[in-house]
Amino acid sequence: MTREEAAPTFETWRRRLEAVPHRDGEEVTRFLEVLRTIGTPMIDGPAVSFVYHDPRARHVAVAGEFNQWDRTGRLATMEQIGDSGIFHYTLNLSEPARLEYKYIVDGEWKPDPLCHNLVDNGVGGQNSYFVVGEFHEPPELEWVDSIPHGRVEEFEFESQRLRNQRAVHVYLPPGYDGGAAPTPVLYVHDGGEYLSRARLPVVLDNLINTGDVASLIAVMVDPVNRMTEYRMNDAYADFVVSELLPHIDGRFNTLASSAGRGVMGASLGGLISVYLALKRPDLFSRTASQSGAFLLAQEPILTLARNGQATQSFYFDVGKYEQRFIPAHLRLVEELKARGCRCFFQELAGGHNWTSWRAHLKDLLEFLWPAGATEPPKRATRRRRKQR
Repeated sequence: MTREEAAPTFETWRRRLEAVPHRDGEEVTRFLEVLRTIGTPMIDGPAVSFVYHDPRARHVAVAGEFNQWDRTGRLATMEQIGDSGIFHYTLNLSEPARLEYKYIVDGEWKPDPLCHNLVDNGVGGQNSYFVVGEFHEPPELEWVDSIPHGRVEEFEFESQRLRNQRAVHVYLPPGYDGGAAPTPVLYVHDGGEYLSRARLPVVLDNLINTGDVASLIAVMVDPVNRMTEYRMNDAYADFVVSELLPHIDGRFNTLASSAGRGVMGASLGGLISVYLALKRPDLFSRTASQSGAFLLAQEPILTLARNGQATQSFYFDVGKYEQRFIPAHLRLVEELKARGCRCFFQELAGGHNWTSWRAHLKDLLEFLWPAGATEPPKRATRRRRKQR
């Protein structure tokens, strides 16, 4: 009798399946029972083995952040073990990571039915995900009862220029209601996502309490049609500059100057944030982009970067599993550095997801809004590769 292992690896099972006829199905059934218990993918050190079972399937691939969601499956076609209906693909990772993926089964995208981890993918469906190595959510994402907390004021804002309305969520820091001095403002694209999925108010509460970040207001603005508005859209930029900013400055006790105003976002939200800052350096001195979609507008954004001001600060992060995104970031950072802008750029052991983005809000906020910041800090440029 074959000895059962306490922690069976995929390679052990692969050899067992290859050694027996598959049509009887007994060994396949035992393997599937193991997988239903431990879940997939099977992780053995840096080796991540994806396993899918469907005797009727003809072509199976795995797509995820590690191969830029390759829709052709060329980079991660799964191989069947004989005629067992067991398809597999092994990925080797050198750093801790938390990555999302799906299977493509005969052209149909689906989550991994044997994976115990599912997450909302933000577009009406779910992705599977796995964690490799010592990956932990940072402590600033956790609510702490014993510290002072800000509050979030929400309202619908109607735009005359765009002829639509959108939700706005305004984080007011602890002490704001006590007659504090004018407070810096950070405008946040995909605001509802940063509110709920990135837990930005919780992060701000914690970092303000520890003195790592200046007290600031965060104006989290929802898109109406982000695919249109965030692609360097002049009508949207005019809405922000001519309608939203005056409303916020009139409604709240803001530090209404370029030195007291920043803008940020992720993916397309990063693109529109950098676009706004470069178009109007008189209004925004601090800008952050997480996995910015600069590859969609490389030359226009580089042309604008030549207008960058030395008084402006730019934070960028991008996942190392977003290989298509990295070259455009490198070009943009170099152009901004040449203009004397203060830049921070890091490549992370992650992908294009909220887990990665929220894990680095502390880096972003400490760089742009260090405690006591009322004027842009002296010029500094940093680049690093980082993992959590």
